[in-house]
Amino acid sequence: MKINIFTPAFNVEKTIGKLITEFADVEMILRTRGHELRVLVINDKSTDNTKSVLDLAVNENSWLEVGHNAQNIGNAGNIVAGYRWGVQSGADVVGCMDSDGEHSPYALIRHLQMIESGQCDGVVGSIIFPDHNANHHDRNMMRYHGGMQSALAGIDGMFYIQSPGYNIHQAYRVKKALEFFEEYKRFFAESTNEEFPRWGLHGVIIYLIAVGTGAHIKAAYLECFGQSPNRTPEKLLLQANAANVHGMMLRKFMPKS
Repeated sequence: MKINIFTPAFNVEKTIGKLITEFADVEMILRTRGHELRVLVINDKSTDNTKSVLDLAVNENSWLEVGHNAQNIGNAGNIVAGYRWGVQSGADVVGCMDSDGEHSPYALIRHLQMIESGQCDGVVGSIIFPDHNANHHDRNMMRYHGGMQSALAGIDGMFYIQSPGYNIHQAYRVKKALEFFEEYKRFFAESTNEEFPRWGLHGVIIYLIAVGTGAHIKAAYLECFGQSPNRTPEKLLLQANAANVHGMMLRKFMPKS
């Protein structure tokens, strides 16, 4: 099985080295089982030492690819670019993972087995922080909207804190979802007369895979330690609002049968 995983990276000099080290372990394990892992890190014009860390790592790991954006294009642009890279080389499974330390590549081993054995066609992350006391912003925004989005997308399993930055899918379904996505972008612009939202793209792709291709996607728990990163009330509100807008638009664009 050929597996392509990408991760957008912006100012992650403190976490990207550990992520690559863990990917190296996973690559070795998967190779012994007859699988081929390729990882692409997309450096979105970081202003710290991320580029230097990546340039050193890519020379030491044959399975690693690094792309340096000439301009910062934001997470949504990198997600689309990453998925397009993933499906272009004949991969069997394509997925993504955050680079800020929230996700661990070790989970891939278990989740790839779930896809390979036919338990599901894709996996989406749902995270637990054993050392993190969820505040009211987490509970009210992420738990509620995580459940709503999982039901909307037809994902099998309930989210605690939805983390769609970690997800893997059968590649042919991703390829079809990218075709739907270009149509959805036009539909969104014509229907709202607004710029495409910065947030919520992972949820859009997941919905198009689940509804557009009939995939059976499961929510899988990812154990993460330490404080939950990047979950300010302001960001949560932006993400929740984008999810609501996409939810309404997606149901009009591609209603469930």
